[in-house]
Order: sequence, then structure tokens, then C-alpha cells
Amino acid sequence: MNPKVLDKAEGALFGSALGDAIGIYTEFMTAEQAIEAYGSSTPSFTLIQPETPFHTDTHRCRFESRAWTDDTDHALLIVLSYLRLRELSPTDFAVRLHSWCSQGLRVLDRLPMGLGKTVGSVVAAPSFTTEPIETAYNYWDKNGRRLAANGSLMRTAPVGVICIPKTEEQTFETAILVGSVTHADPRCALSVAIVSGLIRALCLNEISDVTQMRDLIERAWAYVQRTLPEDQLALLDRDEFEKHAYTEDLDSLVLCDRSMGYVYKCLGSSLWCLRRVLTRQDTFRSAMTTLVMYGGDADTNGAVAGALMGALCGYEYLPREWRDGMRHAEWYREKGKALCVVAGISSEGLYDSESDRDTLVDGGKGVLTEEEMKKREMGIMERMLLAEKERREAAEAKRGKEKKRASGWKSWLPGS
Repeated sequence: MNPKVLDKAEGALFGSALGDAIGIYTEFMTAEQAIEAYGSSTPSFTLIQPETPFHTDTHRCRFESRAWTDDTDHALLIVLSYLRLRELSPTDFAVRLHSWCSQGLRVLDRLPMGLGKTVGSVVAAPSFTTEPIETAYNYWDKNGRRLAANGSLMRTAPVGVICIPKTEEQTFETAILVGSVTHADPRCALSVAIVSGLIRALCLNEISDVTQMRDLIERAWAYVQRTLPEDQLALLDRDEFEKHAYTEDLDSLVLCDRSMGYVYKCLGSSLWCLRRVLTRQDTFRSAMTTLVMYGGDADTNGAVAGALMGALCGYEYLPREWRDGMRHAEWYREKGKALCVVAGISSEGLYDSESDRDTLVDGGKGVLTEEEMKKREMGIMERMLLAEKERREAAEAKRGKEKKRASGWKSWLPGS
């Protein structure tokens, strides 16, 4: 395989994790809050020392600095499952996702932080580990067929890479199958088909301009129209899709509102970033910074945008101040290289699935006891309480300075 294809495949995987890691800086903030927290609309985030610290609050204090969130954890569950079985298995992925919800990513001792409502509800169903796709469909159906969250889209980057040797339509089909483990809505199916298809095509250097990009998007739309059940197709509104997929500015997507987790918001913002880099109006870094400073579901938006831009730019052109400082970077890169070997993308080196204990459901580290899990939860609570204390103290200090400044001006007034 062409070395450039391997570099782009690694760029897609690494770029997704970087977007996730940068996005947590502003997740759930408004654009105004993000600017206040980091002092600029275009802050110079860095993950190498001295790293940019998180804004202190009870949300960010739960996460590791310089690291990705649940978005990349879930993508890694797909990677580890594929490395173990040498095929994509919805059921095996479901078993791993069920374990993650209580144990976290055991191989790296990562806590299960950031679980979305749709995924959490589907995974909690008794039938999930044996019939995940049916379970997800029933949950969606019973909730009025309205739920179209971004949880399947955030983890789809590995599918696009695995499908590099496959056809475009096989990629669409595989992405929809893996996505349906938790998300049954046709808007989710369409979104994962588009992003996985774009990742594959970008890695193969089949897309070099926005016209080719749009053509693939339209082929994914046509594929979904041909293959999904008719009763589900009625939920695909073309005007709404175009409003998001072909937006010319991020303001129109309203990324931070009560529907911030809507899959089309994530899709639209990610496609916007890719178009900006394709047309050389932005770099990976500048487009990503612009995106995450809009806040909302910034880590998920960043993960998907990062996968697309990374597949375009390649690993070597990712921002070094992010790439070289990300926590667990060496381990993550090794798994990406192994994925390329198993998928038949790379012939460099050998990979023995059986001997790699990292790919076991428990990461080769065993299952945590109830006492150990409670101890981890207490640690999180302590960090949250400390963060809240620091936040209050900082707010009081700020009020004190403002009061002192106001009294100083008053002393200069006539008659004082």
C-alpha cells in the first residue's frame, strides 16, 4: 500500500483523538463563556509542556489533561474488537461497550466519563449484549423515533480506515451496521455513512476538492434512499439535511443549545471544517480552534472534524503541539499501526492478535471489584468539590478586585 495512504489512515485516527482532546476544553460552554475562560476567540491551545490548563469547573475536573474523552474510548473499543477478532462484530463491540459503562477502558485504566443518554439507555437494556441492534431499534421506536444523537458518529473513524480496501458502498453498509449497535435513526445512519465514506476516500486521495466531496455526500444520500426501510426514509427531510451538511458558516448551526447533541450539528460542523481545509482557507489547527470555541458538544464535534481533516492532511501534518503532547499517544499510535496491518492496508510488520492482551475485554488487567469502583467514584467527587471550591475562591477574588477598582475611581470624584 502507498505510504501516503498509511499516513492519511493514521492521520484520521490520530486527528479524531486530537479533536476530542482539544474539544473538552470548551465542551458545554457557550461561545461567550469559552472566550471568557481562555481569553481569546482564537487561543493557542497546546498539549506539550507547559500545557494549556483546563478552565476550572466541575465538568472539566473529572477528565485527564491532554487526553481524549469517551468519544475516542468508544472508537478504541471498535479498534480493539477488530484487532482481537480480525473482523467487525456488532455483538463483540456491544459486549465491550457494556463493560466500558461500568469499568471504563481497562487497558489504560481510564474511567467511563461522558456517557451520552442514548448510549447509556440502550446499553443498560438486558438484551443489549446479545441483540444490540434490535435493542437499539426498540429503544428508538418506543421513544417516538425522534432520537438522533451523535454517539454513533463520534466513533466511526476506525470504520472508514478499516474499509480502505473495500468499495465505497461496502463502507456505507459497514458504517451503518456498526452505528446501529446503539443508534437506529436514519439520520444517524446517513451521517456515519457520509463520514466513514469520506475518511476512506480521503485516505485513498480520491477527494481533492469540494465538488468531489459533495459528490460522495450525494452518493451516500442515494445509498441510504435505496437501502433503508421506507417507513424510516420518511424521517429524512432533505431541506434539513442540506441546511446542516452544506452550511457556509458555523453560526447557522447553533452549536450550543439544548439540542447540541443532534447528529446533524456534528455532521454539519465537521463537513464545514473539511471544506475550509480543502479550500485552504484554514489549517487543521485553525479550523479546529474555530470549531471548539463555539462550545456546545465540542469534544464530539472535534473528534469527527479531526478524523476528516486528519484523513486529508495525514499524521505528519497534524499540529505537533497537539500531536506530540497527547496522553497515551505512543500506545494509541501502535494500535493504529496494528489496525492497518490487520485490515490489509499495511504490510509493514506482523501483528499477533492472540498475544496482544490489550485487546481482551478487560484489557488484560482483570475486572474491578465493587470496592475499587467506589474508590474511583470517591476520587471523582473529591476533584469536583475541590474544583468548585477553587471556582468560588476565584470568583470572590475577582469581585474583590472589581470593588477595589470601583472605590479607587470614586476617590477621584469631585467632593470626595
